[in-house]
Amino acid sequence: MVTPRSGPAWVLGLLLLLSAGPSATPGHAQETATIPEVENAELLFEEGITAFERGEYATAHERFRLVSEYELNRKTTAALLMDGKALVQLRRYRDARTRLEALLSRYPETTYREEAEALLERAQRRLQEEQRAQDTLRIGVTLPMEAAAVSLSQALFNGVRLAVDEHNGLRRRYIRPPGLRSEADTFEVYDTARLAGDSLAAADGETTVAAPTDTVRVDSLRIVAEQAARPDWVAKMHFRRTGPRPKTARAAVDSLVRLDDVDVILGPIRSRVARPAGERAEAARVPLMAPMATDESVSEGKNYVFQANPTIPDRGRIMARTAANGLLLDRVGVIYEQGNRLSARMAEGFREGARQQDLTVPLSIPLQGSRDWSRLPTLLEDSTLIETDSLRARRDSATTDSLLAETEALYLPVSGRGTAGKIQGALTGLRQILPGTRVLGNAEWHDLPFKEAASAVTATYTNGFYVQTDRPAVQRFVRRYRLLTGNTPDELSTDGRRLAYVGYDVARFLLSTLSPSGTAPPPRALRTAPTYDGLGMRIGFQRENGNQALFIHRYRDQRIERLR
Repeated sequence: MVTPRSGPAWVLGLLLLLSAGPSATPGHAQETATIPEVENAELLFEEGITAFERGEYATAHERFRLVSEYELNRKTTAALLMDGKALVQLRRYRDARTRLEALLSRYPETTYREEAEALLERAQRRLQEEQRAQDTLRIGVTLPMEAAAVSLSQALFNGVRLAVDEHNGLRRRYIRPPGLRSEADTFEVYDTARLAGDSLAAADGETTVAAPTDTVRVDSLRIVAEQAARPDWVAKMHFRRTGPRPKTARAAVDSLVRLDDVDVILGPIRSRVARPAGERAEAARVPLMAPMATDESVSEGKNYVFQANPTIPDRGRIMARTAANGLLLDRVGVIYEQGNRLSARMAEGFREGARQQDLTVPLSIPLQGSRDWSRLPTLLEDSTLIETDSLRARRDSATTDSLLAETEALYLPVSGRGTAGKIQGALTGLRQILPGTRVLGNAEWHDLPFKEAASAVTATYTNGFYVQTDRPAVQRFVRRYRLLTGNTPDELSTDGRRLAYVGYDVARFLLSTLSPSGTAPPPRALRTAPTYDGLGMRIGFQRENGNQALFIHRYRDQRIERLR
């Protein structure tokens, strides 16, 4: 298309337009020499050209429209063409198509035919793209496909696929065929791609398929997919694989953005690969949701990159907010394993969150190794090990006893191997020296085998993943997962089971928050969305780029209660 800033091409086009008027067909007009020159039309055309050059396309459109309303004159065809150009610039593609079709049908031998046809093609293409944008949310999925990761990727992909199918109104059901035999048979599972326009795209020159097998064995029952509902708009998946190296993640994002024009990207899984993928998505201004990455550097300082899995420091910060605002505590100490990166980062996040909430941390106790969790009574006698922010505190036994006496609860972020043993050792020691002191923890405290000891200290902890198997929604998901894959999430490995639910929950959050608009979804829509309570995770960013929503559990009466 010719624009005011297209240099010599624009100048040439303008000269042509300002020259003698159209070449008309015998059925419509005489030879050029006999086509009348209408003074008002000439003036309006000149005004339209001036407005177009200035980028005032609405004014240009009005002037060219008025020219074309006169009876055939020397500027009629030029005005129709220029009106089409102005309307394209205004993104009024349907009106542009009408004007250009009028030019080509009324004056088929016009000298502007080639330019009008090219412009008409562009208007039609833009109109189609606009229509697709209004009807379809394009979700890019990029996951690792090397042997070590393919089973996890498959589980997450299956969860995403079920969420997309659900939104698109697709459902699968069993059909009992005539002449049912008692032995197991294999029946075709209809590919939902044929119904929902699912796209598993080529990557690295070959087709990568991350989809269930074509057949499943389910006791002589045929599984079919059918359109059960018609949504206002549909979601479409586009897949690219990533490898273990950062460059594959960048290439996957580039391909999804450039070739598929996706609205949002889900993946990759690991922080190491999600980081370069996020950098590419940020540059392309396309939101990317990393489902499992925990390193804060993935989204730090970015506007378009989000982490559905709370970062390690955020887990400590969330516990601090819960302690201050939910449990109404004023003074909480911290015991952490100094040489354990995850434990230390959670403790650091807790102290930072405590400062933000005016929650006092009277003391911190850095343990030197995993065995120290069972040596708390002995270690507390050595006051030199205790860290404190209080300027008045002296490192002596009397001061230590005073600080411990004032402490309402202790935060124990435990991580690494043998976490249950660490927690049991810590609880045994605390029962000896600080009976009745409340204990706060992290996800490793979930479903301990010694619930009586945990209940004695009302252990309260954050948890990023929790599936309540008796929920009807969870039971429906399990049935639908079996219909899709032939097995259930419960039959997968621990990580695979988790990722099946994570894929579903993250996709459902995106589908409930975003919608097609013809323009890229603003990241603030994700950042300000209400907290989503899913099947296995909670997602809510609270104006941050990292998920700020976790489950809160506590032990009471030898049972686990969910507080939030």
